[in-house]
Amino acid sequence: MDYLISISDQLAPQLRSLRKVRQLSQADLALKLGVTQSRVAAIERNPAAVSTGQLLEFLKVLSVDLVLRDTHATAGDTSPPPTIPNNANTGPQGEW
Repeated sequence: MDYLISISDQLAPQLRSLRKVRQLSQADLALKLGVTQSRVAAIERNPAAVSTGQLLEFLKVLSVDLVLRDTHATAGDTSPPPTIPNNANTGPQGEW
């Protein structure tokens, strides 16, 4: 099932729900991630506090894919997609 996240405030409850659907406690998830239970709680409260890489690892452990869908493209649009440089690692560098 897909869950549309339009604003950052929607991500926190989705992360918590996904963990619970997988029947994992915060401590269980923390063990799988190699972090403390309190760190999992902090991520669930404020997912913006982690780097994109850490969020992707969190999602991977929950068996969730992150999908980016281009909503600007239309059926008649023949323009090429925007290019993204290979060294586009410009996001925040957080610590677990």
